[in-house]
Amino acid sequence: MFEDHFGPEIAQSYDESVAEMFDPAAVEPAVGVLTELAGDGRALEFAIGTGRIALPLAAHGVAVCGIELSEAMVEQLRQKPGGRELPVTVGDMASTSVEDTFGLVYLVFNTIGNLTTQDEQVACFSNAASHLEPGGCFVVEVGVPEIRRLPHGERHVVSRGQRPLGHR
Repeated sequence: MFEDHFGPEIAQSYDESVAEMFDPAAVEPAVGVLTELAGDGRALEFAIGTGRIALPLAAHGVAVCGIELSEAMVEQLRQKPGGRELPVTVGDMASTSVEDTFGLVYLVFNTIGNLTTQDEQVACFSNAASHLEPGGCFVVEVGVPEIRRLPHGERHVVSRGQRPLGHR
């Protein structure tokens, strides 16, 4: 069983806590790519949350459904314009199924990291595959870490809190 870390106290302030991700500069490029990939088909968002991507994608004419573990996040989605029209199934993205298949299944904003074991992540990919139409796409958005965080030749940094103590 997956633990819901996005209860009412988190869900109520979630959008504000990641406000930069709701900026059109962050949303519009993702929605553009997903709209193109969906074509005339339907889309399924794993971890739909408060609808940061699903609502503008639906506004572009893509029929969007979602799976979301947190009922509190779905409540926040439902309070937004268009949020009541999106079909959302409460459950985890690794094993929850919905009726039908989709031309696009997507998972954004590093949410794959909420699945903390390889088995859970493999199950998520399998679940996506089971929902895809032949020729469909599964999109996973993740941040790419910096290639080098240490000066050349250094192997680690010893620190206490935020202040580095020295390089080794």
